[in-house]
Amino acid sequence: MKYIIAVLIVLFASFADIFLFRIGIIPVQPSELLIPLFLVVCAVRYSILDMLDIFKSHTFRLFAAILFLSLVYSAKSPVSTDVIITEIVLCLFTLVMYVFLVHFFRTESKNLVFLVIFSSFAVLALSVYYDYFVGLPKFSASLEAMVRKGGFGENPNQAASAMKFLALCVLVYLQQNKAKRSLFIVVMVMSVFMTFSRSGIISIALILILGTANSWSAKFKINPASLFKSSFKMVFLFAFLYVGLVFFAGILKSEFPELARGGMADRIDLLTGQSKGSIIAEDSGTGGGGRGDLLLIFLDKFMKNPIGYGTAYTVGSSDSHLNTHNYYLYLAVNLGFLALLFYLIYLFVGIQISFKSDQFYYLIFIALLMFEGLISHYIFYNRSMLICVAFFDSLIYKKVLNTA
Repeated sequence: MKYIIAVLIVLFASFADIFLFRIGIIPVQPSELLIPLFLVVCAVRYSILDMLDIFKSHTFRLFAAILFLSLVYSAKSPVSTDVIITEIVLCLFTLVMYVFLVHFFRTESKNLVFLVIFSSFAVLALSVYYDYFVGLPKFSASLEAMVRKGGFGENPNQAASAMKFLALCVLVYLQQNKAKRSLFIVVMVMSVFMTFSRSGIISIALILILGTANSWSAKFKINPASLFKSSFKMVFLFAFLYVGLVFFAGILKSEFPELARGGMADRIDLLTGQSKGSIIAEDSGTGGGGRGDLLLIFLDKFMKNPIGYGTAYTVGSSDSHLNTHNYYLYLAVNLGFLALLFYLIYLFVGIQISFKSDQFYYLIFIALLMFEGLISHYIFYNRSMLICVAFFDSLIYKKVLNTA
């Protein structure tokens, strides 16, 4: 049964399950087949008594609090009942899946866990490369028109987000092997770069700076001098990558004509400094659809009503044609300042736990999580993200029998 669970996790983390459903290989939605199958198999394999301590984890408490607030705020939400029910079910699935995932990562063999994490990254990364050089089947008009490639992740930003978190999980296992780690870092940088995701590139820079400054050790070794030295190295590294990008931009456009049109060409021009617009041109001044515009819109809503508008308001309200693209505002606008406060406390506790447990990679993870909240509203509903949260929590909430 553990291998069934392992395969399902790889499908979830790489978005392969959604892709297989889109092209008709899996006959029903993952939420109606694969996720229930995962929950049933886990329930059969693991004893609930062995998982009781996970209920005390800081992440479980956050998810439980959000579920409780979603139930309470459903009474005042102006959106349809179907949207509210969907939101609450997502909260519930997230809570239950988190418990099973943590228990899987902390009880199964290290070799199996590494195979699952590495395979998840590899499947998603290879799908991005395949999407570029061969082309995945297109199953919607909007995806057909999208020039930037996201592989199984569909959205390039979503693919980049998943790859960077999965890559950080893999690096936990490669800290003792410099050659393999260096090779994997090259693959990680190339894979995320292929999505042309600005947030992905920034996150990779953060991983490289902090990891290098700490000598890629799981224990805390970082100090101001090593951090400065690492930052200095990364400046040269990314300067070299930038020069290479500018040099090969013309080749990319000539060899791959589709890259020379639409949003992809604009993104290349922005990153190489050849665009008439600014690097934040896509985020503001776009008629309310950019991240900067959405930030101002929903921040204004929160300031007008800090108590919150109700469960799933930013998802299904006629006043909100686009969601927040910001997890902090997603909580604040829907569930009020109390939910936002809970999440800020969660991040603070995570930092404390990383120092108390002497887990440096957990600190990097929290840093990435803090940044991710600025660019995405569905952090924990994203199963790839949830899997990475469970993986890092399993490093903290270990079974007593395994550590005795």
